[in-house]
Amino acid sequence: MEILKLDDAEKVARLLERYIQSAHLNFLFGSGASMPAIQLAGNVEQEVDQHLVASEYEEANKKALTFIEELEYQHGFLPAGYTEGDDTDITLKNYLHFLSSIDRILFERKNILLPRQANVFTTNYDEFFEVAASLLPSLVLNDGFNRRIGNSGFEFAPELFFDRVYRSGTVYQHQSEIPAINLIKVHGSISWKRQANEKITLGEPETDQLTVVQKNNPKDVSDALAKRAVILPNMRKFESTLLDRVYFDLLRLYSNAMEMENALLFVFGFSFADEHILDITRRALRNPTAQVVVFSYSQKGAVDLEAKFSAYRNVIIIKPTDSQYIDFPVLNSLFDKIGAVPEALHD
Repeated sequence: MEILKLDDAEKVARLLERYIQSAHLNFLFGSGASMPAIQLAGNVEQEVDQHLVASEYEEANKKALTFIEELEYQHGFLPAGYTEGDDTDITLKNYLHFLSSIDRILFERKNILLPRQANVFTTNYDEFFEVAASLLPSLVLNDGFNRRIGNSGFEFAPELFFDRVYRSGTVYQHQSEIPAINLIKVHGSISWKRQANEKITLGEPETDQLTVVQKNNPKDVSDALAKRAVILPNMRKFESTLLDRVYFDLLRLYSNAMEMENALLFVFGFSFADEHILDITRRALRNPTAQVVVFSYSQKGAVDLEAKFSAYRNVIIIKPTDSQYIDFPVLNSLFDKIGAVPEALHD
């Protein structure tokens, strides 16, 4: 394991560029990426777990539902129902900046043997990636839903992930690959709907929230949770057979992506508190050609990451200097240095 302090951004950017040009590109995003619009999900998970340990199942249900409803409420301000400069605006612009940079990097990629494709794995339920992608007309985002069939909502079809998109010339039929980003939401999403036929479809996040009186009724809370197709990590009690199967299917996609030759994973806003993802990542690091680069928000967080990956030589932890934090703007500034970024993104 190697520890790099972010006191020389140019040096770190050159290191990232060298990896990017010769690797299959993957990202893992956690709840830290959606700050400041959304509080860290890890805090909520710990509180719910505490209720479960104490056999306070009704309180655990209520806490979990309240967090999901907050995400759904926040989604109502997207894509344009927010105030310039507020937390939602700041967070959405961070995602816009990131997706634009990755789209550009894939387009300019010099290695024609590798796909012009990046996989973005995220444990977040929010819709910032999807909304940001909708504001970038040239970006191809594959969210795993089949838009060719379905009358009552697009059906989830994970086999569509990793499909490559090509454009042909009109005269000589020359084919060129279009950059594409696979968005793989391993914990589900507030826009996923659970159907009676054991299918998951894409829809709008719920807008009806329970009243205070209803939240004191355990059945109302349980029914409200059952309508949402989200997987709450470390809270197995809330999962159904359907979601359990989907969860492990998506984890298998993560595992397969990391076992490819020259797999590269950038990790941001994620502490590896999810034991399943931590275990899969550690197993993938047995692949000698795999490389994991973890951006630690704080020096304190870096200590925990060092303990988790101390036995692995193909892990780089990038931590901030004494007076710094590695937040989303800092991450974006590093990828800015890999080629040029249009000035409009900085307006």
